[in-house]
Amino acid sequence: MEHLNIQRKCYFVHICGVLVIVWIMMNLCSFPCRAKTVFEKEKPVGVMATAVGDRIAVSWEPLPGATEYEIYEAVAAGGKRSKFVLIRRTEGCQAVLEKKEAGVSYAYYIRACMEAKNGAKAYSGKSAVASTTVAREGISTIKNFLKTALAPVGSTMYVWGGGWNKADTGAGKDARTVGLSPAWRDFASGKTSSYDYKNYRYKIHKGLDCSGYVGWCVYNVLNTKNNEKGYVFSASGQAKKFSGLGFGSYRKADQITDYRAGDVMSSTCSCCGHVWIAVGQCSDGSVVLLHSSPSGVQLNGTVTPKGSKNSQAVRLAAKYMKKYYRSWYQRFPKMDRGVSYLTHYGQMRWKTAGKNAVLSDPDGLRNMRAERVLEELFLY
Repeated sequence: MEHLNIQRKCYFVHICGVLVIVWIMMNLCSFPCRAKTVFEKEKPVGVMATAVGDRIAVSWEPLPGATEYEIYEAVAAGGKRSKFVLIRRTEGCQAVLEKKEAGVSYAYYIRACMEAKNGAKAYSGKSAVASTTVAREGISTIKNFLKTALAPVGSTMYVWGGGWNKADTGAGKDARTVGLSPAWRDFASGKTSSYDYKNYRYKIHKGLDCSGYVGWCVYNVLNTKNNEKGYVFSASGQAKKFSGLGFGSYRKADQITDYRAGDVMSSTCSCCGHVWIAVGQCSDGSVVLLHSSPSGVQLNGTVTPKGSKNSQAVRLAAKYMKKYYRSWYQRFPKMDRGVSYLTHYGQMRWKTAGKNAVLSDPDGLRNMRAERVLEELFLY
């Protein structure tokens, strides 16, 4: 009997051991499968494409688990766009594509790859498409500038000092980097309507303030490399400073007669201390604008010159924020900006033609009302 009990115990131990091994093998195999399934449902975000001279800087935010990225390109000509084709593989999140044809529009999307130790590969979904046009004249275009300015909208919080260096004397690393910082999206994730920027003063890598944002936009439309000369200056003097650098002409607040796509607007009073980018003016005199203002980088509209909040610009801003940045709009629905935006700001208008043109305007955005400009910007 004792011998039989020992056999039974040994058999029981053997069965338990087999079950443990089976459980371990099943779980070891299921982990890569689960990771693969999750990865295939993700896609790269923050994709940007900006033409600078005859080069195009393509950038995106890293996707967790990715070991490589694929860049797909399509070319638009004669109102038609070619099929997307794979043009490059890279382990990083940036690429500079050289010798692009002047006057031609290019579009890109990114797909990430995850390679397991056994060599098996999984691919993410396709990113959103980013497009840009190589300028025939000047360094880049007004449309490229505004598309760049749209890139951080809805995913970047307003942070006092964001975009500045630690010494608070000029552009920091983030504002001298091609593409979006993934830290901005990480910080913005989960922020609610109770967000108070005063609690995050000088957390310079978590978001952008108004001048940091405009400086980052200008840097990205004029550079394809990181850590070059920056363009972050005091908000109240930024527009005039840009004019002094040869970017365009400057007008004082009382000399302004209209607002056109790409105009950089700096406050000239002691009460505002702000800078913003004009998207376009509406027929009722209100202006659609892009800026970083509490709570973050967003598309807004001014009131009419007589102070009506029910302006065309406010309605347009609400329409586009609700459609393309729904989560942000639900948390931060304030779309209107006061009449001071139309009276307290000086204007820098880009030089777009002739010798030393900086940003040309082949799309004619500066001759369009805000509604048409927005349609062009969100075409792709």
